Amino acid sequence: MHLHTMGHSSDSMLKPEELAVIAPAGGLTGYNIADHDQVWERHHQDAYREQFPDVFPNFGMEVSTDHGHMIVVGLESYIPGIRRAVQLRAEVEKRGGFMIVAHPFRHVFDPVTAMRKGGRPFDLTAEQAAELPVFKLVHAIEVANGCNTPRENEFAYEVARILGIGGTGGSDAHSNTGIGYYATGFERAVRTERELLEELHAGRFEAVHRTAQGRLVRFELGSVAATQEANAQAAAEVDARRD
Repeated sequence: MHLHTMGHSSDSMLKPEELAVIAPAGGLTGYNIADHDQVWERHHQDAYREQFPDVFPNFGMEVSTDHGHMIVVGLESYIPGIRRAVQLRAEVEKRGGFMIVAHPFRHVFDPVTAMRKGGRPFDLTAEQAAELPVFKLVHAIEVANGCNTPRENEFAYEVARILGIGGTGGSDAHSNTGIGYYATGFERAVRTERELLEELHAGRFEAVHRTAQGRLVRFELGSVAATQEANAQAAAEVDARRD
């Protein structure tokens, strides 16, 4: 649900053609391209789908707002005024779209970042954080982001659980590495934007992450650490047999 491509996001080195090969090889059946503050032009979308018919690409957008970054599905282009999150939500609602707050707790636990911004270290509990205004504006929270720390992701997961709203996963990839480590799993097959929006609004999705064996499993508190521990144990057993 969260990828950036070269030529559309200035900070990305991920070629769209590479993405169309890497994603299916990693077990993904589709991906949501969320380039910064722009949606691909329609003729570029059509040409890309024609070139790569075996995978479903959706063309969303990551919008920079006064309440942080928002991943939106359902907007055809950037609309003046949507840097205000309230206005963005209104435009999304008009079109039956879906709005997700991206990586809401990135860097908040870093004392150096707090010092640079002239603020105090983040000391809210998950219950207190759930009352922040941004969470009243979105349909879901990105709880598993490939550029976040485990603590940041798990805190977002806990906030989503408290609020009772859905959590998505995304690699936030800007290169050809990390694609599909975090993703969003759906209960039903999705092949069009309309179907994607139906599944999102119905809540038939969850954040997932990849194991060393290539399986996608549900992301929840402790699941990544448990997977890493199991992988380390398996590697140690292999080394022991070699000895």
